Amino acid sequence: MVKIKADLHNHLKTLSGMNGLFNKTIDKISFSLDVGGLMGLVNYEDKRYESFIGLKGYNRENLGNAIYIPEKDILIIKGQEIPTKQGDLLVLGLDENQYLQSGRSLEDTFKEAKDNNGIIITDHPFYFAGVGYYLKRNPRLLEYLDGMEIHNGEANIWIPKIAPANANKISQEFYEEIKNNYDMGAISCSDGHSLYEIGSSYIFLEKPNIENSEKLNESLRKSIRGHKDFYQDKQTNSNIGAIDHISKLVGLKVLQKLGIKF
Repeated sequence: MVKIKADLHNHLKTLSGMNGLFNKTIDKISFSLDVGGLMGLVNYEDKRYESFIGLKGYNRENLGNAIYIPEKDILIIKGQEIPTKQGDLLVLGLDENQYLQSGRSLEDTFKEAKDNNGIIITDHPFYFAGVGYYLKRNPRLLEYLDGMEIHNGEANIWIPKIAPANANKISQEFYEEIKNNYDMGAISCSDGHSLYEIGSSYIFLEKPNIENSEKLNESLRKSIRGHKDFYQDKQTNSNIGAIDHISKLVGLKVLQKLGIKF
């Protein structure tokens, strides 16, 4: 089977506004992830994936839950990062204009994701808004997962009483403890919010079947579940990217409190 590089968790930008980014993004994916590269473009209570795929640029084939750019042999799959009562959850492969509900229990979100054929990954499980400790206390829920993020490029900044600096190490140690008991793979992602972070972390997967959306999800899920040895993957701590992202979020919150629309 052909192996490809995949950065499955990327938001592309912190704030809205993507005009002119389509070709630049595809070129960056091609450069950082090579021919056949795969990126997950992840919504977070927004529609950035839908906005992005509507931009002008290279010809593309719309699979319903992903777009394929034949000229560059690049695939971008839709993702959604969903805030639950216990923390965030990453779901890949949802259909265009389909959004899972925020603010529900983790278990209900698991069930909704499964009902919609989503590929379910726990992202930054032991960092801010992670569900790792909740899963430790409720191990039966681990059965829902297709993958666990054992490296998140932006989960490396220490924030007192909020986020530890060794969150990725904790995730890797937990995954090693449980990996033989569950059909779950190890995922390394950039969680980037900028062009330069695309492909800064990635895993090697089997090239997915893009005949249609169902075969894409089926083949990608199988490849993710089988990816248990993560030591050859690229894992980069994107400290500058994380600081940039946090500072923009803080600025946005200030503007919102002042009643200024952005």
